[in-house]
Amino acid sequence: MTHSEAELIEANESEVTLKKTDRSVVTLAISMLSVADRDYVQAWLLEHQSSDTMKPGSVPDDLAESVDFLSLIDPVTDTQTGKWELDANGLASLGSSRARIVIPHAVSGPYQLRLVTQRQIETGSLNVGLVIGNQHQVLAIFDYGKPKRSGLAWIDEKNEPANSTFYRKPVLTTGRDSEIVFTVHDSHLRITCDGRTIVEWTGDPSRLTLHPNFKVPSDRLFIETVHGSHRISQLQYRPISKSELHRYMPRGKTSPADSVALIEHPLGHGTGFLAAPNLLVTNHHVIENAPTGDLKVFFPGERDFVNVHGVLFEDVDRDIAILSLQTRRVPLAVAYDGYVPLGESVQLRGNPTLGGGVTLRNAVVKGTIRSMVRVEGFDFLQVDASIDSGSSGGPILNELDQVVGVIAMKATDEGEKLIHEGLTRLDASFKKKSRQHAEDGIAFGIPAQDLAKALDNVRGLSAKEAGRNAQLHENRVVFKRLATLAGIRLLEANVNVPGVIRQQATRVTASRASSDLIELIPPEPASLLRSALQSKSTQNTIALLQQDMDEHLNTIRSSPYLSETSIRDFNALSQRIKAIEKFAERPGVDYLRFSKTMIRFQNDVTRLMNEINEEL
Repeated sequence: MTHSEAELIEANESEVTLKKTDRSVVTLAISMLSVADRDYVQAWLLEHQSSDTMKPGSVPDDLAESVDFLSLIDPVTDTQTGKWELDANGLASLGSSRARIVIPHAVSGPYQLRLVTQRQIETGSLNVGLVIGNQHQVLAIFDYGKPKRSGLAWIDEKNEPANSTFYRKPVLTTGRDSEIVFTVHDSHLRITCDGRTIVEWTGDPSRLTLHPNFKVPSDRLFIETVHGSHRISQLQYRPISKSELHRYMPRGKTSPADSVALIEHPLGHGTGFLAAPNLLVTNHHVIENAPTGDLKVFFPGERDFVNVHGVLFEDVDRDIAILSLQTRRVPLAVAYDGYVPLGESVQLRGNPTLGGGVTLRNAVVKGTIRSMVRVEGFDFLQVDASIDSGSSGGPILNELDQVVGVIAMKATDEGEKLIHEGLTRLDASFKKKSRQHAEDGIAFGIPAQDLAKALDNVRGLSAKEAGRNAQLHENRVVFKRLATLAGIRLLEANVNVPGVIRQQATRVTASRASSDLIELIPPEPASLLRSALQSKSTQNTIALLQQDMDEHLNTIRSSPYLSETSIRDFNALSQRIKAIEKFAERPGVDYLRFSKTMIRFQNDVTRLMNEINEEL
């Protein structure tokens, strides 16, 4: 295996996957390689392993050995109320009005509990008593009452309809197995059902209590059914041996005033909010042009900014991005059920710009959910509230302070026309058009169910996948900057041609039409463009685009997430831009030579951009 024969794209301790020059892919055992090639593979593995940096709030917990709780239960001695039966098919409650069984195993520290259950009859709820943080307890409720509801009871002495864990849709299906997973840390609890997050809570565990009627030891888990019957076929307990949340000690209660942040970078600003421990949500368009090192997150009441570790999730079409950072602030609750009734009162929080460099911090606007609209295949909440530039990425909150949407765009009569023409995010020109009608504004939001999917996507990332996503964001930003610089330099070359070339162009194009001739921008528009390109604002923008470019390219050269071909293309594109810049300063005096050079530059730039973009 030589570098000219094949490209190494994957490897582990036993085998390698290679892409040959004919683009075919082959997997070989490492033992089949030469000594030199084995050394190369080991160096490649070391480089990739060192790049798989752990990202706060994104890396799955390390779990210790599993304990089968079903095998420990004796219904005769462990049942508190009602009737339970244990047989070869699992543990079943027998339809009592309230049946409760305590698991005879002390619980301490973080853990994961996995439960597979099947609801036997349509009525009734399943409740699971959990231990969290220094022997505090809380009750997780599934499908209680009519209509069915779920959540945690009690938080600050409030049951599930009155606290931020309220889930308003059915969770379990009668006659079908459901897998419920409880992930419990000292200050954080997340519950999933069949892979979807149902409940997430973060805070001081002393805020959690059981109703006084429960008489269960403070270090024990328990299961109960109310007016129903369930058969539990699996019940596995696994201590968490290592977690990014081991040292996570949230500060204060969940509060929109504390959890909504201003995001700034040299090319703009917007709003973000904590939606899970150490995970900040915003619009993709807020951060798409900024490398991670340029992003600064300012939380209320703090003068220093928080660094972003990486961009872990980007959905251009849905306009959602999720950033990894480290903070003790408590995240906002998300309405994981996606329930947003028409006419509900909501508040929108953001950091709007009023003009003249003035930005309101954590401004609150009240509104009402008007409808759900569908734009280019995506649903948006429509809210009758006025928002301004800078609020993009902020939360839309219901009366329980649950996030029911993410502020995505603002529209007026003109804006709504633009939306239906395919606008999925608000650009600067749209903001300018709509600002004059702010008093009649309509806010649009990305629904919570799409946010929930994005958060679950991030939680499922391995350290390697998180590192890849973070690096790909950096690569995309560099690509966009190089593409913009290439366009600017090609434009400069066109508007900088001397009069003698223009005279030649008039004579030549009058006598022949050819694809090998470049069309010159007419003199008057060229003069205006030249002045614009030389203006202070444009030069500042160019300086920002070029800032730390060599450092970014060096990072790309060592990226384990790009092919060697793409790395070469990045380098080649950078070199072409420098060559175009020099050519623009001295375009010569021969029109035919100018055309030939410009067409070659344009073709090179187009080819390189297409090849890079295909991989990104």
